[in-house]
Amino acid sequence: MTERDAANPALPVLQRAEAELASAEPMPAFSPSAFTALKNEINRYVVELINESLKEAKRQRLESVSEVHVERASAYLVSHATRRFSRFLGFLGGILLGAAVSRLFSMTIAGTYSGATIATTAGVAIVGALLSGIHFAKA
Repeated sequence: MTERDAANPALPVLQRAEAELASAEPMPAFSPSAFTALKNEINRYVVELINESLKEAKRQRLESVSEVHVERASAYLVSHATRRFSRFLGFLGGILLGAAVSRLFSMTIAGTYSGATIATTAGVAIVGALLSGIHFAKA
């Protein structure tokens, strides 16, 4: 056991989970390779859950992890991928909306209006507003 492992409070939990998974009987619905992949994913999730629970407790400057920390960490891990995509949509929507507003100002200042540029600008603004709205609705 290395010095880093000794300082990791999650190590006993991980070792116990790995031992239980290693001794688990393969399920009839899973092929051997699928069951191995399932065990690996469970292991990965357990590690992430422990780490996120520890982070949650440290954010509150606590020494130990409570049930609430584990529940919050689990909710965060489950929704993390969806949140990342939603943030990306909001980011993209903001860029498009900003570009449309910028184009609108430049058309106004230069006095160059045409049906195509107005339609394009309006389309980009609508798409940007919709993407930003999706982000805000999910947040």
